[in-house]
Amino acid sequence: MASALDGTPVVALCGKVWVPGRDPKKYPVCPMCKEIYESMSGGGDNEGKDK
Repeated sequence: MASALDGTPVVALCGKVWVPGRDPKKYPVCPMCKEIYESMSGGGDNEGKDK
């Protein structure tokens, strides 16, 4: 969030360096970043946890 406000470049999971804008809808998640995120443990799902 701070990067969007002050214009500081960030590094995406895929390695791309970019400056986020204020409207996240203008920047869809790239397929490579999505794949990396989903393969990380603790990706926000309940996989492997008892319900």
